[in-house]
Amino acid sequence: MDDADHLDMQALGLLTVVLRHRDGYEITLPEIAEKYGYARDGLAGAWGLLQVARYIVKVRIQWAGDNRFGTEVVVYDTPATDDEIQELLASIAQESNVRAVQLMPPTKTAREKAAKHAAKVEAKRKSKPERRKLDFSVPSREAAGAEGRGGTRRGGGDQAGGGAGGAAPAKQPARKAPAAKKKQQGKRLSKEQAAALQMVKDAFPEQLRAVMPTTYLPQVLRDTILQALDSRTPDVLVDRVQRRWWAHGYEAAAAPGGKGIGSAVGVAVALVRPSTDCPEPLCEDGVILDKHVKCRACEQRRENRRADRINGVPSQRGGPAGQAPDRWTCVDCHTIGRGEGPEDGRCRDCRKDAAEAADVARRLKESLDRTEADRARIAAEQWSALLEEAYDEHAARERVAARKREMAEQEAQEAQDDREETLRLREQMLLEHPELAAYSQTG
Repeated sequence: MDDADHLDMQALGLLTVVLRHRDGYEITLPEIAEKYGYARDGLAGAWGLLQVARYIVKVRIQWAGDNRFGTEVVVYDTPATDDEIQELLASIAQESNVRAVQLMPPTKTAREKAAKHAAKVEAKRKSKPERRKLDFSVPSREAAGAEGRGGTRRGGGDQAGGGAGGAAPAKQPARKAPAAKKKQQGKRLSKEQAAALQMVKDAFPEQLRAVMPTTYLPQVLRDTILQALDSRTPDVLVDRVQRRWWAHGYEAAAAPGGKGIGSAVGVAVALVRPSTDCPEPLCEDGVILDKHVKCRACEQRRENRRADRINGVPSQRGGPAGQAPDRWTCVDCHTIGRGEGPEDGRCRDCRKDAAEAADVARRLKESLDRTEADRARIAAEQWSALLEEAYDEHAARERVAARKREMAEQEAQEAQDDREETLRLREQMLLEHPELAAYSQTG
């Protein structure tokens, strides 16, 4: 603390807080900021100064079990040297559940802020006369019994924590601290939570995953997904992500020639986070989950907004009463627009989509009509061909039957002629030869 005059008071206070916690204690910057009255990112600059000064060293670890990456923070009560950092990396790499470990350097913003602060302090020192230095030394009669804190502290994630080393006498700063305690695992997700988290991550569109961090999941997105999973199942969140990606216009923005989606993490958070507009707990973007019907509260709120736009009533963000509202909400995609709202309540993109949908419906109807006409024509042709074939077959059968009848009549006539000729010949023979009558079999 006495030698940390190159830090600002905020960074020095943050250092005392993180040194205060025991080894392995999980504590994040948002938690510290909330406890001491700062905004969520209010201590990010102080954290960067501590990392540049090497009071804080961040390492990225690849775990051997699932090949995933995690971030751990090691806190030193004196700035870490190169040898101490190399010893730290080697000790972590020797652990059985670690596949790889690497040092994470400070960000460019942190380095620039540290350099700017150092220049500011140096300029003030040169411009003012030297003052008496504050004396924080321990009286000599108590020095022999006093003990300082040496070694390091380790914690998980962007967490302040770590392994406290062995105590060393205050008058023996050169004494090497004992080896740090074995790393304690931070809080892990259950298998069900990890599977649900991965299921929601896989639901993000390919265009969004291409611009998101690939080696780690941002803490804000992770917390948002876990918060959403408290009240929804993974399947519902997957449907929410896919629905909002289209309904909120991100698909068009991410398409070639679109305006872009800006912050990928911010878009991912917007796709997942629960809606706070409707008081109905089972309302999912305007639809009641268990009944699969539209939410009456959302419908009523939409009608009220539409009536306010028509009557010129300003919104909560609008100007004085009687003036036209400067904000309006699209009735389809709920996008907020500026100025006077259109008569149909749709934004330009939704109006264009509606026109395209109507044109597609018209062309589809024309195509269906043509298809139906072609089908009717083909059916008529097939029926005519079938009738003609039937007529031809019937005529062929009639011709065959006529030929058979003609042949049968001809055979019958020939048989009759043969009988008559036989009878005539017999009668002629009897007339010519009466003596043969006794031998005749016919009487």
